[in-house]
Amino acid sequence: MVDRYDRQTRFEPLGSKGQDRIRAAHVLLVGCGALGTSIADTLVRAGIGKITIIDRDYVELHNLHRQQLFTEEDVKHKVAKAKAAARYLKSVNTDVEIKAHVLDFQPEEAARFVPGVDLIMDGSDNFEVRMLLNDAAYRYEVPWIYGGVVGSYGLSRSFMLDDGPCLRCLSPYLSLDETCDNDGVIAPAVQMVTAMQSAEAIKMISGNKSAVSERLRSFDLWENETTAINAERLKDAQCPTCGSNPTYPELVNKEKGKQIRVLCGGDTVHVRPRERKDVQVEKLQNIQHSTLSSVRLHEDVATLNYEGCRVVLFKDGRALLHGIDEGDRAEKVYEHVLSLID
Repeated sequence: MVDRYDRQTRFEPLGSKGQDRIRAAHVLLVGCGALGTSIADTLVRAGIGKITIIDRDYVELHNLHRQQLFTEEDVKHKVAKAKAAARYLKSVNTDVEIKAHVLDFQPEEAARFVPGVDLIMDGSDNFEVRMLLNDAAYRYEVPWIYGGVVGSYGLSRSFMLDDGPCLRCLSPYLSLDETCDNDGVIAPAVQMVTAMQSAEAIKMISGNKSAVSERLRSFDLWENETTAINAERLKDAQCPTCGSNPTYPELVNKEKGKQIRVLCGGDTVHVRPRERKDVQVEKLQNIQHSTLSSVRLHEDVATLNYEGCRVVLFKDGRALLHGIDEGDRAEKVYEHVLSLID
């Protein structure tokens, strides 16, 4: 009988020993959108021992052209991306331990999930999360692989925690705040970035670290351009993440109260309560109120319309408010909806 990984182990740099190392590895994947779904699919098919997936969002129709693990049924039922991905991946490889968490990745999540993993993969498409991953990786001594894509352009770099620069050192030279929400993206560019990320991940976890590239690699598929830059000279000796006296500023939770953020794209606000709550969203279905309409309950969220905006309320107390571009108004809507439940 042919082994499941026969073609992979025939590749000489891997072999059976490399496959055993892959099977023993635990990868943390933060973000399960376009980048994350492709990375997860590749690693699960490669036989990773365990993958922990963290994502705060749910599946929407506009995700389907580039986020490969989701279906129209997931859109219909507003399934959380982490859970939808886990269900699909378990049908692909039952030998892999897959953990899915519907969470907003913040300093407390970094402290909870990063220590003890073998590798961190960036699937976030989010500047703040990437900087947090960078600090967490260096603080807890876990290598990580960055990837970004927008339009037809993508880039990636592996951070091995050696004497080279970290992402904070490189950030003045990169457009880390560009996202596909603002500027669009084509699916082949996503696949190109994740191919680079996943290849580097397999090198690392299979024991082939000497093959890992520490160059900053980028491409533009539309313009037929590729580059690979030696970024060693960009190391900042005073960097608060990888310098001689690190303070890891992103791991300090400076926002003690409710966090309200206007997301890229400008017409959605994300609200995160000060402390995670156990919100009984099912109560919304029985509430009769002039400001509420079209209340729908789903596995992970409740959706409703409120005075011209669409509210998606998660069971942990977070909310996405679509059709609002002002934090103050979003906070008022959020507090009113919660007051109806309480």
